[in-house]
Amino acid sequence: MLSREEIFDDSNGIRVPESPVHRSMKDIVRNELRSEDYRVVEEPLSPPTEWISWSTYRPDLLGYRMERQAEELVIVECETHPNMNRFLAKNFCSLSFQCSIFREGSIRRILAVPQGKLGSVDLKLRRNWEVWVLGQTRTIEKMTKLPGQH
Repeated sequence: MLSREEIFDDSNGIRVPESPVHRSMKDIVRNELRSEDYRVVEEPLSPPTEWISWSTYRPDLLGYRMERQAEELVIVECETHPNMNRFLAKNFCSLSFQCSIFREGSIRRILAVPQGKLGSVDLKLRRNWEVWVLGQTRTIEKMTKLPGQH
């Protein structure tokens, strides 16, 4: 049986036809997450293990890291043309995560948008999501989740 870390490997995902902007956004965010010690898989067809589940949903990126006594899952949605109606229609609320019995667990959510598109994002999303503004080659701004929100 694979360890939790070994499950998160890019070979467990698929590559789908996409715009160069969307491809670049995923690459930028993936590299940022890897620098934060996440193992990242791209567009998994299904949850990579039984302790993660969702229904009719597939994140652009799914990451996992374990630090000390905590496990953290991260989902990323990269929106080249943010549309809040379309974004909110995604079934990301169906995602559940069962951490190990001896660890704390959390789910981190990131919405990534290209520079110049932040005006299309309802910043109330920051109650549950981080919002990252991406340039052509790097992250320009990271807006964290609002304090006191889960």
